[in-house]
Amino acid sequence: MSTLIRRAMGSLLLLTLTACAQSKTLSPPPGGEQVSITVKVPPNLAAEPMRVMYRSEKCPVKRSGAGWSSYEEDGYLSTTVQPQQQGQSDVYEAKLAINGGSRCQWQLSNVTFGVTYANTTRFGENVKAGPGGGSDCDV
Repeated sequence: MSTLIRRAMGSLLLLTLTACAQSKTLSPPPGGEQVSITVKVPPNLAAEPMRVMYRSEKCPVKRSGAGWSSYEEDGYLSTTVQPQQQGQSDVYEAKLAINGGSRCQWQLSNVTFGVTYANTTRFGENVKAGPGGGSDCDV
């Protein structure tokens, strides 16, 4: 294969990957609708980052099923948002765009949030907070 053909194929691959990458971004419209997620966190706990999921019908994902069949389902885009403490209170808040925008027209789907112990030393030496339960909030 000639060098020219290899370069052309490489450029085509790069353009294809770039186009796919561009569709996987959030671009909420300025002044768009938002939802506020508020969590009250007791003093001995700390708010964990929220896992936020957006879905898109316009950018579906191809999946494989039984018997080599394939099907499409809504595309998804996951991001993490750290809720912000409101003053000196025990209330933490995150504001999330309902419409994630971009070519895919991402729509807010669900939010997972939780808390962890802020300080585990009272439980003993070398104790680390581990995974526990969480709360899912479907939008």
